[in-house]
Amino acid sequence: MFEKDVMTLHKQVVEFRHFQKQYYPQMTEENDNGEWEIGLMQWNEMNSTYLKIVENYVPESVEEELIDDMLYVIARDSESSGLLIETLQYPQWFEVLCRHSVVTDYYNARWQFAEQIGNYEGESNIKDLLFCFIECGDEYTERMALQSLCEHFPEQAEAYAVKFWNRNIYKEDEYQKIMALYALHRVKSPLLKKYAAKAYELKYCHLKEWADRFCK
Repeated sequence: MFEKDVMTLHKQVVEFRHFQKQYYPQMTEENDNGEWEIGLMQWNEMNSTYLKIVENYVPESVEEELIDDMLYVIARDSESSGLLIETLQYPQWFEVLCRHSVVTDYYNARWQFAEQIGNYEGESNIKDLLFCFIECGDEYTERMALQSLCEHFPEQAEAYAVKFWNRNIYKEDEYQKIMALYALHRVKSPLLKKYAAKAYELKYCHLKEWADRFCK
């Protein structure tokens, strides 16, 4: 049964790729908003098969093709992250997929794992992958990793928050600084007031709003 479901998922992924290429040729990993689930039969079928595999089997010996297919499906679900949230209930699958997501080309899968690993309650060392996500060179993935770092490595979150604030390596860094403030607030850092004050010196309106929120 496992092999049959794996083959079914692969067939559905191939068909979905064809559908996407035919009807949404401009769609890329970076601009896919993940809203495929709205009345789309192809998505519903692919989604159901993914969940069937996660819920009924354990990843004892998983081939690369299946991992790639599963990461592809997760990436398409980036609007709600519902599939990955469901996968958290099956730690063995979450761990296997998370390890592969670090090097995947599926951008929308990678940042979801960086975010959802903050909710991971298992005992494996995949939490250490946060230090890969947070240095990956992708702005949004790194932000999600800092958010998760607050949950698993609060003692290091403060240093990364300061780094995020000061480095200015992205063209628009307002949200980097907002996440830095969030991290300082989340770990109850004594540096929060200092960086909130810095926020008021900058032109960023949203950053000032978050500074107000965190310093009330």
